[in-house]
Amino acid sequence: MKTKLLQILYDMRTQPVIAWVTVAGTALSIFLIMVVLMMKSVTLTPFAPESNRSRMMYAPYIDTRMGENNSSSGCMSGEIARTLYSGLDNVEEISLMDLGLSPVNVKGTSGERFVANSRRTDAAFWEIFDHKLLSGRYYTPEEVEAGTKVAVVSEGTARRLFGTVDAIGKTMQVDFVNHMVVGVVANTSTLATIGSGDVFTPINVHSSSDYLPEMGEISVALLVSDGADRDAIRRQVESRYAQVNSALASEGKWIEYHNSPFDHKLYTTVTVYSNTTPDDSTADAIDALIYALLLLVPAINLSSMLHSRMRRRVSEIGIRRAYGCTRARIISDIVGENLIVTVIGGIIGIAAGTLFAMFYDGLFTDAGGEAVRPALGMLLNLRTIGAALLACLVLNVLSASLPAWQAARLSPVQAINSATNINK
Repeated sequence: MKTKLLQILYDMRTQPVIAWVTVAGTALSIFLIMVVLMMKSVTLTPFAPESNRSRMMYAPYIDTRMGENNSSSGCMSGEIARTLYSGLDNVEEISLMDLGLSPVNVKGTSGERFVANSRRTDAAFWEIFDHKLLSGRYYTPEEVEAGTKVAVVSEGTARRLFGTVDAIGKTMQVDFVNHMVVGVVANTSTLATIGSGDVFTPINVHSSSDYLPEMGEISVALLVSDGADRDAIRRQVESRYAQVNSALASEGKWIEYHNSPFDHKLYTTVTVYSNTTPDDSTADAIDALIYALLLLVPAINLSSMLHSRMRRRVSEIGIRRAYGCTRARIISDIVGENLIVTVIGGIIGIAAGTLFAMFYDGLFTDAGGEAVRPALGMLLNLRTIGAALLACLVLNVLSASLPAWQAARLSPVQAINSATNINK
């Protein structure tokens, strides 16, 4: 080990550009891998208001068909949503809601008009998602059923609308329609893709389309029991699809089953397209491609750098071979030396990723412009650091293997002749 360290220090002194570019390339690759892993962790690791991610399932849409070439996809009517998803075994709560955020124009007594992220929900939403109520209350099932114009707002939004969080009973405009504020909740990050929002209002649980009564404004969120068999839940839903389709057969219509509801990982990592059955293998393949590119591209560059370093050491390699050093020992020494360099770069990359997680707030803001972020531990944990260190090892093997093998193949005579030619 001491010899390897001395060799590395010598290389850094005699070939500083190559050596430090190698370190910097490794650091950049590890940093990017850490950022990707942290962003992925954010979508899967539970945090308020989505502390129940491991128990969540979602039904975003239905696909209504009228013959082979005529279909319509979108949100469900309230009636269809209840028919398909209410009263399922091992499902503790069901919420009729918007799964996506919608921009709305809001205004309060401050006079400022701005665009906020809005989410429409029923009252069960507050039982599934663990928002922190700062003042007031949540809207009730009766208010949702009646379509009462009430709203729950985040702390940051309340301050922009009214200059204070003491907003209960105050009137705000939501897309120019007056709503009374009944509750204020703690700020949430938009990284809570299903539960976040700046403004929450009751959804129209009676929604339906005049053209297609099965279609409407409703998506569904389910809170399942711990250890629930997700496939068993899907089989129940599939059976209900069959019953609905039996009733629709006389109209020449049917709704297609696409393995809905989807668990949290599938819903948040795969774009759920209409007319398809989502498959997380696609997401896994995309992830694998991203990681491969983040490792392979710098590995090729680092391999070229290492090859340049080895060309300057061919005489040394020739002398060692002449004194009986085996090819395996030559390869192990070169790979070991490169490992130390990649570990140095990896440590720098991990440090940069740590600083990113600690201080970068660009992705963690609410409507009030305040930093709202998940805990540092969910961004930076042993899994992320372990994966980064593993990437260092893979990067080392990929970048060092070919130059080491080429160097070890040289006979003592070839090595000395090559050194002579290089030095001419």
